[in-house]
Amino acid sequence: MTPVGAGQGDLPARSAPWAAAAGALTLVGAPMAMLLYAAFRGPSDFLPFENGARWSFENVIGVFVDPVLLSRIIPQTLIFVAGTVALTLMLAFALAWLMERCDTPARAIWQGLIIFPLLVPIPVIAIAWIIVFGPNAGWANVGLRALTGASGQGPLNIFSMAGLIVCQSFATTPFVFLQITSTLRSMAPAMEEAALMSGAGAFAVFRRVTLPVLRPGLLAPLILVTLVTFEQFELPLIIGLPARINIFAYRIYNELTPSSGLPNYGAACAISLPFLALGLLALWLYNRATRRAERFVTVTGKGFGQRRLSLGRWRWPSLAFLGVYVTLGAGLPVGALFWTSLFGFTPPGRARLSDANLSAYAVFLGDPIFWRAAMNTFFVAAAAALIVTLLGGLIAWVVARSNWRWKRCLDALSFMSLGIPAVIAALAAMVLFLSIPIGVYGTIWILVFAYSYRLATSTRLTRASLTQLHPELEEAAAMAGARWLATQVRVLIPLLIPTLSSAFLVIFIIGLREFTIPFVLSSPDNLVLPVLVWQLFQSGQPAPSAALGVIMILIAAPIIIFARRLGSRI
Repeated sequence: MTPVGAGQGDLPARSAPWAAAAGALTLVGAPMAMLLYAAFRGPSDFLPFENGARWSFENVIGVFVDPVLLSRIIPQTLIFVAGTVALTLMLAFALAWLMERCDTPARAIWQGLIIFPLLVPIPVIAIAWIIVFGPNAGWANVGLRALTGASGQGPLNIFSMAGLIVCQSFATTPFVFLQITSTLRSMAPAMEEAALMSGAGAFAVFRRVTLPVLRPGLLAPLILVTLVTFEQFELPLIIGLPARINIFAYRIYNELTPSSGLPNYGAACAISLPFLALGLLALWLYNRATRRAERFVTVTGKGFGQRRLSLGRWRWPSLAFLGVYVTLGAGLPVGALFWTSLFGFTPPGRARLSDANLSAYAVFLGDPIFWRAAMNTFFVAAAAALIVTLLGGLIAWVVARSNWRWKRCLDALSFMSLGIPAVIAALAAMVLFLSIPIGVYGTIWILVFAYSYRLATSTRLTRASLTQLHPELEEAAAMAGARWLATQVRVLIPLLIPTLSSAFLVIFIIGLREFTIPFVLSSPDNLVLPVLVWQLFQSGQPAPSAALGVIMILIAAPIIIFARRLGSRI
């Protein structure tokens, strides 16, 4: 069947579905196929395609009989995920409720501060939290020991399971907050008002009316945050590793960087298989949850005004809660980074203002490593965002507009990218380009390739916009004699520019703050800023690492402003 607006002889129209499929198979299918292939190839000192490699179940069997994996890694991973998901949902729901359903003053300012950490690379925030809550020289512990007269370490210890869960929850909460605010914003208050008018108390209305209606809408963020937490690598590396916490994602990296011997690519791929299966299962559940949520829609074509509850005597406690959250999640980390960039590890109260200097910032002006990392960061983020936006838009058109017989498979393949953890995407790209020696491994191009697997974001955004544009626009152009490509360029794409711009910006921001993929694929030629921050901190250079963190925050700030303005126009 011919796509909408295409003639039988229109080669671009007939080629579009195949081009979309080729792109999705290259960016998602080929690396995943290589990962599956490598998991069943051995021995460990051979690449999958090397002479001497053979088919073997040793890697897969080793995953299920590994005593460390069964006794430590799986339990620690489950504790980490369960604790993070529970705390994240509580924080995100409380914040979303205050923003969407209460008469909280200055909501726009609070919302900007709540989502601010979402745009800052996690290593930058993690280093700031270590500066504040480190067991030895952390500001909070130094102050508490001074107040209580205690000695030694602590009493707070960020390098623990509790510390890791709290830090990960603060890093994940803005993401879930955006999901829940969308759900609350679309819920009409008619049923709650009817319950209140019938004499039910506020708590009874919340328990018997609000929560049941919101439950399907909360199920999707619950599954999604579980998926996101399972794939986390940055904080388990920076905070969990010193605490001897070993989770799935770090174990995969550990197989690639052993303390002795060659990297065991087969074992790393085999460990990825159950990890990948869990991600795809969570993704399937998420897809079902979002479909079921449509049955509980409470907003129709009729207009409604969102009802905001008066905080009353809870006004000041609520503002205190917001203040504490924003201080811990954004204010204190940013302040700690700025202070450390000027004074090093010397905590406030022990430093004199005359000791402040900008030498940590001046170091970067003439440092070629910094400028190369900065150029790599922006180039890779922009190139990947462009590829994902264009290919995702093409896939969305094929799924929404064409009658291609394989379009459901193409849609599933693009959506599957959402369930692939970043560490597995990096591993798959590594094995692929080590096995196919075309000069890509170790360059910035492998990062562009690895970053570009996240097709789901662009596909979903563009497909949602296409459903709002009637096909008769393209049909009218075709009847007027326009060929398929001209119709897309002159009619459809101009109407999709706001959505495509939004998709590009989202992918670009993700690329700017990406740490896991470039860390796993790191080389001197493809160094990016988030990895450079971590390398400086690890090498005992707190002031330069903090200064670079401040620079990255200053880069993120105008992006936030631009994103909010763009969002208000779409």
